[in-house]
Amino acid sequence: MEISFLADMPNESLKIAQWYFDEWAYTVPGVTVDMVHQKVLEKSKSRMEIPLILLVHEDKELAGVAELKLRENVNHPEYEHWIGGIYVSPSHRGKGYASSLISKAKSHASELGIKSLYLQCEDHNIDLYLKHDFKVLHNSEHNSVKTTIMVHGTNA
Repeated sequence: MEISFLADMPNESLKIAQWYFDEWAYTVPGVTVDMVHQKVLEKSKSRMEIPLILLVHEDKELAGVAELKLRENVNHPEYEHWIGGIYVSPSHRGKGYASSLISKAKSHASELGIKSLYLQCEDHNIDLYLKHDFKVLHNSEHNSVKTTIMVHGTNA
């Protein structure tokens, strides 16, 4: 397993866009794979400035991704730095890649001087983030989906 940045492998951007579309974006009226791809490409420009995407590869095959984002939920502009877009392909699930990506995202955020990292997730993912020392803040809604807002760091 190797973790790197999309900035080092921008050729992976279309695959990520397709994953994101198939998992989440297809529910948003009017959104296309190309639109998702453009948003992914915006996160391929840097290793040291947010937004950015982390990749995990197994034997040179893309296995999963995670993002560090800015103000992901428009209903909560007071929460600046977010982790999100955590996705592991079905053939690679159960190998600890999501946990590895979360750990790397947290440590990278810390290296960038970020003191609080927020996320939003559906109920079935709360336990995963609790294992990584995220704390539940409150419930919310994002794109008509009920979510739980969690935080790691100073505001936890």
